[in-house]
Amino acid sequence: MSQWSIIGKGILTPDKFIKKAGMVIDDGIIEKIDSHSSFTVEADGIIVPGFINSHDHLIGNYYPKVGNGPYENWLPWDNDLKSSPIYEERQQIENRDLYLLAGYRNLLSGVTTISDHIPHFVHEPFLDIMPIKVLRNYALAHSVVSFALIWGDDISVEYQKAAKEKVPFITHSGEGFDDETIHDIDTLERLGALGEYTVLIHGIAFNENDIKRIKKAGASVVWCGDSNMFMFNKTANIKLMLAYGVNVCIGTDSPMSGGENLLHEIKFDRKLYKKLFNEELIDETIVRMITVNPSYAFKLSDHGSINPGNVADFVVISRTEDNPYSTVVNAQLEDIALVVINGKPMYGDSYYKRLFDYHKVKYQEIILRNKQKIVVGDLSGLLRRISKIVGYKKEFPFIPVEFDI
Repeated sequence: MSQWSIIGKGILTPDKFIKKAGMVIDDGIIEKIDSHSSFTVEADGIIVPGFINSHDHLIGNYYPKVGNGPYENWLPWDNDLKSSPIYEERQQIENRDLYLLAGYRNLLSGVTTISDHIPHFVHEPFLDIMPIKVLRNYALAHSVVSFALIWGDDISVEYQKAAKEKVPFITHSGEGFDDETIHDIDTLERLGALGEYTVLIHGIAFNENDIKRIKKAGASVVWCGDSNMFMFNKTANIKLMLAYGVNVCIGTDSPMSGGENLLHEIKFDRKLYKKLFNEELIDETIVRMITVNPSYAFKLSDHGSINPGNVADFVVISRTEDNPYSTVVNAQLEDIALVVINGKPMYGDSYYKRLFDYHKVKYQEIILRNKQKIVVGDLSGLLRRISKIVGYKKEFPFIPVEFDI
């Protein structure tokens, strides 16, 4: 019963678009393209790779945003956050529920895999209950500067670990304008930590020489435009990075500084690019920033694209436009018709109940923006539980689901 197939209006791989195509999934793996099996689902939309959110802090998923920038670096924002009433409210909620909230926030926007920038011991107790996949294998540092939080071992040790295990080394870098932060790339080079396994979050302070060295090293950069503008009123020079061929990914950061979800983020970033550089950031480039580019950055060679042998993580988008890449970038939450992770349905329109039943996946019926949806787990119960703890009906714009308290 593990083999099944799905046929849609087309498949965006994303290297190419195959019209009116389908694929066979067997034991969580994409077996064949443009074929079908005995159990077939017809999708009213296009099939695209599952989105990869390249930066978030899942324990920090709450609302609304907090801050009074622009700031010089991350530290004064963190101080403002932790002295705010909304942070005090968030602290009442169990970490387990904050992680579940973050999981659903991402799932509903088509995210199948996420990079949670946090020490392993913080999120490991919750990974097996999450409705999406959270990156498990990585080395890390909070940031490069002397006032960084103590996450992991020394930077050089963490990078050596990453290179040995062929996993990413992830760190905030270039996040601000103080005398230390502007020299982050110098520091990383001196410590032997700028290489093909390095994933640099934000990069606001990177100059042209920094960008050249990042490209030469084969490192990746994660762009979080909404969070950057909120905290610093400035973002990374993405145009220059693309010109030099740097591998650029997109992340949301947490909603306490960043955008509502990944669908919001890619639209925000497209508008921001147009405003800053007076030219369009083409939709194909954006789609690659949430699929194949992060698959390289995080060393997930079997993720980020729809090809035989890859993990069956994909999304069906119900809206259709002449340009399939524009279909992805312009999609709204209600357009996410189906999310499949490891070959099993996790969220979608009620139309797909048959698929959930075929896989014996337990689901809950919900209403999202007047549309009937089904989702794994107990999302409504989670929202009611949070509301009860904080003492009022707590609603989140990134989970616009109807629920009673």
